[in-house]
Amino acid sequence: MKKLFAMTVIAVLAFMAAAWAQDEPSMSIEEVIGKVKKGVIRVQGIELGAPTIGNWGGGSGFVFEVDYDTHTAYAITNHHVSGNAAASAVTFWDGATYKARHVATEPGIDVCLLEIYDIPDERDLPEDEKTIVPVVLGDSDAVRIGELGLAMGNPGDGQDAVNIDRSNPYETFLLLTTATQGVVTGRDWPIEFLLGINRQNRGSLGNQYGTNFDYAFRMATAINGGNSGGPLFNQKGEVIGINFYGGSWALGQNQNHAIPINLAKDFVFQILEKGKFEKPWLGMDIIFPSWIGPDEYTEFAEKYRPDYVEVYGVRRDSPAARAGLRQGDIIMSVDGQNFADPEKLRLYVFSQEIGNELEITIKRNGKIMKDPIFVEISPKRTYDAEFSV
Repeated sequence: MKKLFAMTVIAVLAFMAAAWAQDEPSMSIEEVIGKVKKGVIRVQGIELGAPTIGNWGGGSGFVFEVDYDTHTAYAITNHHVSGNAAASAVTFWDGATYKARHVATEPGIDVCLLEIYDIPDERDLPEDEKTIVPVVLGDSDAVRIGELGLAMGNPGDGQDAVNIDRSNPYETFLLLTTATQGVVTGRDWPIEFLLGINRQNRGSLGNQYGTNFDYAFRMATAINGGNSGGPLFNQKGEVIGINFYGGSWALGQNQNHAIPINLAKDFVFQILEKGKFEKPWLGMDIIFPSWIGPDEYTEFAEKYRPDYVEVYGVRRDSPAARAGLRQGDIIMSVDGQNFADPEKLRLYVFSQEIGNELEITIKRNGKIMKDPIFVEISPKRTYDAEFSV
């Protein structure tokens, strides 16, 4: 017998419910939840490193593709939820649980692609009788400030949510499929600010994940531990973001953040279509100028804003090495553009096509030099340092 579907809907701003219904196409909150609930999952895993001492974690995710021929489904969650898991399981709205594995993970954008095993073949069932229905991935570039958003997931966090006697590592106290409503309050919230705040709190953001995108959606939509990896829906029931970072003392309550879904789409579809993620690469580490640290930059950005970054290291047999770059070089410009911090330069490189030629202008021992440098595919799919490119 299926478990009773538990749904909690919190109206962060009450007047928004009316506004939601006024937009076209008109869908009530209940209609959106009914449309998407069968694609939202709870994700649980035993992390690599120390599974014997109960190093379990939990979060959320969502199914976006089903393959009935192979009895598998593909889902998206955060890297920090399942990217380091040795074994994973997912639970759907009705309590059904399936084994899963991560196909690929990208710490830089905090996205992990999961494959779910042994799902039932429901291709001949009417839509309302299916137990697993993929969600629709929307277009995050079209999101506007003031647009309503519905965050869904499974609040309740990490090891504390796992059952006390450890008899079943996948049995947790995470709430199953809750929803909170709010509004997108920031369209281009700079990620470097989040990196600075999280660094002050000694968090993992910027140290282990979340370094390869320049902005996140800021939203007045309540999320908690366990919501990480869950979907942020628009009023059409399309996923526009991935919930990944909650408020803090420096940001305020209900100032939470979501990764734009277009970043994840590029990653997961490259993996599914090509079997690999072709990430642009130059093979060097770049930092703030040696006389200023990233924390000072975050706090006093306008005062300490040089028009250049510094080369901290160059990888062997890399495009940077072949271009003659050395540790200590000052990067004055790339393709005529000045970059005031490493994040912006990284993102410029990540936006390039493989094989593109860039013109890099450097300063070394007082001399200005210009050299071509070619974008290549990153040779490995592992953890990136915060300012590697």
